[in-house]
Amino acid sequence: MTPLSVLYLFSGDLWAGAEVMLFNLLSSLKEDDSLRIIALSLNEGVLAGRLRNAGIETHVIPEDCNSMLKIYGKALSLLKTKRIDIIHSHRYKENLLALPLGKSLGVKQMISTVHGLSESALHPLDKRNPASLKARLNYYILNKFFTRIVAVSQDMRTLLIRNYKLAPHKLDVIYNGIPIPETDRHTAPPSGNPGRTSSRSFHIGTVGRLAPVKGFDLFLNVAAGIRKHTGNVRFSILGDGPLSGHLIKRAGELGIKDCIEFLPPRHDPLPYYRSLDLYLSTSVHEGIPMSILEAMACKRPVVAPNVGGIPEIILHGKHGFLVDGRRPEDFISSCMELVRSGRLRTKVGDNASKRIASSFISSKTAQSYRKLYAQSCTENQTGQGAFFQAV
Repeated sequence: MTPLSVLYLFSGDLWAGAEVMLFNLLSSLKEDDSLRIIALSLNEGVLAGRLRNAGIETHVIPEDCNSMLKIYGKALSLLKTKRIDIIHSHRYKENLLALPLGKSLGVKQMISTVHGLSESALHPLDKRNPASLKARLNYYILNKFFTRIVAVSQDMRTLLIRNYKLAPHKLDVIYNGIPIPETDRHTAPPSGNPGRTSSRSFHIGTVGRLAPVKGFDLFLNVAAGIRKHTGNVRFSILGDGPLSGHLIKRAGELGIKDCIEFLPPRHDPLPYYRSLDLYLSTSVHEGIPMSILEAMACKRPVVAPNVGGIPEIILHGKHGFLVDGRRPEDFISSCMELVRSGRLRTKVGDNASKRIASSFISSKTAQSYRKLYAQSCTENQTGQGAFFQAV
């Protein structure tokens, strides 16, 4: 049986949630003899390097020294002798490239994964906003020319149908997945208890790009409030981005500069998660955030906003705590409940780890994409496929 040949198009300029998901997915699919994987990145970066090291055919056409037209020409020259059955693209620029490339190569199956929604995508009615215009153009292209669109959460699928009128029969849901970390002596949460004699501070942290959608101003406000309840606590944010200077300044204004660290991104964040007692997310919106999955897999209790796909991961009170609204006081209350009880932290962390192992592992994600590829290629040419859902 001839394997299906799938071309993956991605930017690869960052090492963030979407890139981690792609690496996990392609690493799992590489072991499947029914698929042939080709990766094409628009940047030389961590993802491209890791894919090569994993033995996956990976090409880079750098966007910093090539126009989109030149990228298209070089990609066409590179791929014209290869059989491509499916193009699977990720994000706006890659969708734009996939469209003419697919037509030139005669590819019938075009799939795109929507990893997250920007603030402009959440509020599409401001037609004067260039970001909103870009989002509307992107989803028009997906709806008009792509055969299938993958949303990473049920909430995202609902928003795409409601806000952008995407065809429901084209929209599939496949959850992100991660490899389960190896169990070792570092997996158990640290044993810090503020308020008791201890040489170790209770550590609350978060991971993400320093961008508006991550809501890190709220994280800082919550940190300042927790500091008033207990002095034996420290905070950290792992990531970089355009709001770095603003957040550092804001920490100083709140009087917490002495107990918070701004840490650079790490290629392997597991040691960071294992250093935490509690993981705090304050995002405005999320799909299925890799950082929350990774923290939970490391048995860390999570406090997070009840937005996006997060409630599809966490059952409140069992796998973590969900907070309605964006009042710092409500986040502080949930955090302090966990801060005060080591027994509760252990129970919630154990439940969180079991939740990830049962529903959000990379092998299950890969199996769902494999099924989607096969289904997409066997549907009739009208493209009226049934809604496919993997949970």
